[in-house]
Amino acid sequence: MQCYECSQVGVAREAIGICHHCSAALCSEHAFAIPDPITTQHLIARTVTLPKKARIILCETCKTALEQPHYLKTA
Repeated sequence: MQCYECSQVGVAREAIGICHHCSAALCSEHAFAIPDPITTQHLIARTVTLPKKARIILCETCKTALEQPHYLKTA
């Protein structure tokens, strides 16, 4: 599979991942890994954020869109 972003400028580069949001194939240059806080529910609807975070791979377009205020908070 080839990187979507590279293919837009006529370059063929192998993809190393897929954007979590739009599913575009991405090479190492165009993939962004951001932390993904993991939460759990406790009694009486209390949400607790666990200490270890997962990660999400995003393209620059989706990363920029999701980082808009009040949507996604990155650490």
